[in-house]
Amino acid sequence: MIKKRFKKITAIALVVAMTLSMAGCEKNRNSASAKKEQEKFDTYLQESFEESVTEDTVTLHYTLAHPENYGITMDEVTLGDFDVSDEAVAKDTQEIKDEMAELKEFNYELLTDDQQLTYDILVDLLETNLLSYENPYLYEPFAYTSGLQSNLPITMSEYTFYDEDDVKDYLALLNLLPDYYQKCLDFEKVKSEKGFFMSDKSADEVIRQCQEYIADPENNLLIATFNDRIGDVPGMTPEKIEDYKKQNQDAVMNSVIPSYENVIDTFTSLKGTGTNDMGLVHFDGGKAYYEYLLKSKVGTDKTPDEIIEKLDTEIEEVMGEMYALAMINYEGYMGYMEDYENLYGDLDTEETIRYFEEMCVDKFPDIPEINFTVSPVHESLEGIVSPAFYMTPPMDDYENNSIYINEGSDSAGGLWSTLAHEGIPGHMYQFVYFLSNDPEPIRTLLSFNGYQEGWATYVELMSYGYYDKYADESYGDIEAINTKLNLLVSARIEIGVNYEGWSLDETADYMNTSGFDGSAAGDIYDYVVAEPGNYQMYVMGWLEFEELREYAEKELGDKFNEVEFHKVVLDAGPCQFYILEDIVEEYVKEKK
Repeated sequence: MIKKRFKKITAIALVVAMTLSMAGCEKNRNSASAKKEQEKFDTYLQESFEESVTEDTVTLHYTLAHPENYGITMDEVTLGDFDVSDEAVAKDTQEIKDEMAELKEFNYELLTDDQQLTYDILVDLLETNLLSYENPYLYEPFAYTSGLQSNLPITMSEYTFYDEDDVKDYLALLNLLPDYYQKCLDFEKVKSEKGFFMSDKSADEVIRQCQEYIADPENNLLIATFNDRIGDVPGMTPEKIEDYKKQNQDAVMNSVIPSYENVIDTFTSLKGTGTNDMGLVHFDGGKAYYEYLLKSKVGTDKTPDEIIEKLDTEIEEVMGEMYALAMINYEGYMGYMEDYENLYGDLDTEETIRYFEEMCVDKFPDIPEINFTVSPVHESLEGIVSPAFYMTPPMDDYENNSIYINEGSDSAGGLWSTLAHEGIPGHMYQFVYFLSNDPEPIRTLLSFNGYQEGWATYVELMSYGYYDKYADESYGDIEAINTKLNLLVSARIEIGVNYEGWSLDETADYMNTSGFDGSAAGDIYDYVVAEPGNYQMYVMGWLEFEELREYAEKELGDKFNEVEFHKVVLDAGPCQFYILEDIVEEYVKEKK
């Protein structure tokens, strides 16, 4: 579940406060002993990267397109281990503590600025990982949108074949799925025994997703995408191509499909054993686990009560903006409401992203030329994946990028903002910028969702300022306010349900009394019960970026430069917001 090192896990905890005398620090950092300490720390980071990136084949493949260029190899193909037994939890907990002790042996003052940043991030990461073990049975491997059943098909369909060995690894991974899924399902059985199994509604959704994915086995996504790609692998003869196609079809029919059938059967048998169909707070230890999720998913040091106050204030302010806008431009507001479904006509996806790229020149720092494709998801995934998603590239192949649009999603209509969120200046821009700056390899393994989704939401809202290309100029302001309200209210409900313990009726009452349609409460309620903390990644992440910008603008006044500010937060890379706050404060101090 969670590894002792730093493999693709979201993590945030207590910030390490280090107050240094900069003059003395610079002198110490140039000494022979400092150089030795810095080299020792670099070695530690490299060893940690190599250990973490090779814990499973999928992580290695998605992190490095050509691991041989880094002297990294794996002896066997593996999906990694999934073990949440009491013995495994105790072992992993001790390993985290040992790792922290090893880190703290370094002389922090002798490290370079970049090393200190990485050190702070890693210490916080480990601190937060420890919190996750306080109640591991609240972890859910089969969640609505982030679970195995929806993510694994995407991951394997995008498994790039750089050479024939990658094809062999891919096929081996498919054949490992039954055992891996069984371990995850055994965990679900233990959760059921201990009273932590999901609600029947959530179980029904998992079952539905699995049934939809395997409804047409012969035309499964993994067969279609494999057949499309295998002919492009270097050195493939017609005979090899046909042989590999047959091997892949056998693996899908005999390993993948049975794995999903097993999920369906197991979840069907476990239905009715859940003890709680409400939010996390109604589970034993659920309130503390939700606080952990805020640290791990968002990266904020705000308490839940502070977040509630922040959301309530923001909702009140944005509602005021909406009323004011409707009064000032009532005709435009009503026109927007009438034209909502057909605002842009048929958007050309690549043209729109390139348009955003052109419009962002005076707002964001330059990045290398980006190659990308925008494709629809396979029809077998339309009912189980997000409205859109960006596939993060390997650190040594960041020039090539993929964005997927779920044309079957009810939320796919807002393609304008979706392309800004997933493409430029959103996820694709942020990842390419980060990777093009040659970050410490270990940092490419760390997923800070609050930073990543917060950035994408922050710039998505900026994209409405470019509306006049396709729609009435006033529509941009209205759409931005509408989007903010939807996000804010959803996040408020999410924390209300999972931290304050709201029932469905209380959720509907909140929506009705706040001026929203309470009849939609059921769908929102079911989602936030199944995916606690997810809305906070987007909403609090966005608000944290807004807070940092407002602080810099207030402190710098006429000296504030938008490109410079964005460069500061992008140069820092994905991290905890309270670490990013220190970086912005230092920038402001130097700029004044």
